[in-house]
Amino acid sequence: MPSLQQFLGKGALARRERSHAECLGRLWGAPPAGLARLAAAAAGLDAAGGDWLFADPVHLRVDRDRALLADVGVMTVSGDEAAGLTAALNEHFGEDGLTFHPTQPGRWLLHSNKPLRARFTPLWDVVGEDINRHLPQGEDGLAWSRMLNELQMLLYTQPLNDDRELRGDLAINSVWLWGEGDPGAWRAPAPRLLADDETLLPLARLTGMQTDAAPYAFDGLEAGEDALLALDTLQAAAQYRDAWGWREGLERLERDWFAPMLSALRQRKLEQLTLIATGPAGFELTLKPSDLWRFWKRALPLAALY
Repeated sequence: MPSLQQFLGKGALARRERSHAECLGRLWGAPPAGLARLAAAAAGLDAAGGDWLFADPVHLRVDRDRALLADVGVMTVSGDEAAGLTAALNEHFGEDGLTFHPTQPGRWLLHSNKPLRARFTPLWDVVGEDINRHLPQGEDGLAWSRMLNELQMLLYTQPLNDDRELRGDLAINSVWLWGEGDPGAWRAPAPRLLADDETLLPLARLTGMQTDAAPYAFDGLEAGEDALLALDTLQAAAQYRDAWGWREGLERLERDWFAPMLSALRQRKLEQLTLIATGPAGFELTLKPSDLWRFWKRALPLAALY
């Protein structure tokens, strides 16, 4: 990875262990709270009343003494399955003031008539992790954990899940609750957001950012104002501990992004580049064209970050 190694060696590198949600909070100036309420409003639901959560369909796999979570990134959910499973959940939990809304096959919302009185971990930070370390916290955290246990037992009995397993698909045996609260006092980190994660769009739109999908390579990046580019090339492989997939993704980033970016810096087509990586080996790196002339600073191998 010669280009990435040049970035690491010559740029201003600060190592920061941060979760994905913490990184977004730093970029936008406030935690990414209230996303479920914004999603409810965007779906045409009455978002003003009660409390809202994402209730994303997931698969939990028990592995010895822990339960690992997989999201819709590794399984397909049809519209009929989403409608059928949420109908069963609504019939069971309706008397508790809870209503599930399958706004998309892989994205469900939960409305509660009562205050949540609990804190939930964003899905970004839980995929591939042991959920026992991320259970609901706060005054009613234990009650929400019991509710999830009850929900999992109900989903286990659903014929739709039997059909999925017969086809070789993962069962939808739980949901992940997150996105609570109200939007914060966010500020735009850049004039433009280029990302494929739809959950980031409310953050961008409320702060006046232009939004578009992330291009496949640096060559597809239009010149113009500063942009925040969110690339998830390594995300799934890192979450699911896929070392081979992670290596392949890193090679694609080197070819499609890092090498062209290095060339653009040398030609002063880029005024400044900031790279941010989250996780246990996370870092933030800033590089300007003048930094490339620091011949006394050598390239830094990626292994030095671990």
